[in-house]
Amino acid sequence: MSDFTIETLPEGALFRIERPAKLNALTKPVLLGLARCIDELEAGRSRLLVVTGSGDRAFCAGTDLGELQGLSAEARLDKTAMARDLLVRLHRSKLLSVAALNGLAYGGGLELAMACTLRIALPHVRLSLPEVKLGLLPAYAGTQFLPALVGKARALEIMMTGRTLDTSEALAIGLVHRLADARTPLVEQALAFGREITQWSPTALAAIRACVEAAGDTVTDAGVATEDAAVRANFNSPDAREGVAAFLEKRPPRFSR
Repeated sequence: MSDFTIETLPEGALFRIERPAKLNALTKPVLLGLARCIDELEAGRSRLLVVTGSGDRAFCAGTDLGELQGLSAEARLDKTAMARDLLVRLHRSKLLSVAALNGLAYGGGLELAMACTLRIALPHVRLSLPEVKLGLLPAYAGTQFLPALVGKARALEIMMTGRTLDTSEALAIGLVHRLADARTPLVEQALAFGREITQWSPTALAAIRACVEAAGDTVTDAGVATEDAAVRANFNSPDAREGVAAFLEKRPPRFSR
């Protein structure tokens, strides 16, 4: 049985880690499978990727340490670099990615979730970057993702204690965007969340993401300049013209794909 499955969706794909007995820990085949999935979606100009885990115990417990035991020090570092590059690529992709957190997200699993554009979690989910307890540090760009999401002060405390967060705290600090209803299938809710956004102009969405990426803790000239450039580039785009025309004509917009 494969370590993962890919289900084709009208607007993209559902990528599911299929290792419930190992709490969906990340292996090299899982990472390579995710990379191929992103390749195919981007090549096909798809818009949505949902990432989840199998079962109800874990979204992903992080790196499979058993797999690492059989590798040389150089090979371990190569795998780490490959995983980091992949998650940074996912973070920067034009795809709208939604992490559907069905269970615990620890270490590399939380880093995978943070690499996604959006995160929706069931109430029982727990999140942690516990690497410090092993004398390690987050290695899949977690030291970059977490401060960008929750601020430097909170990120330092979370990583330096290695403590576990529940969904209430994760929602309050912006680490999770939405809590899912446990009575409704999680994937359905993740797809609805993604489709709520992908119905809109991809040009405008990409511009919004670029502007937010450039924003800092305070309003800066560089951030404002990024917004100005994005607004100018988007102003006469086909999607912008279609959106205004649809509003004036009182009809749903037909945005580009």
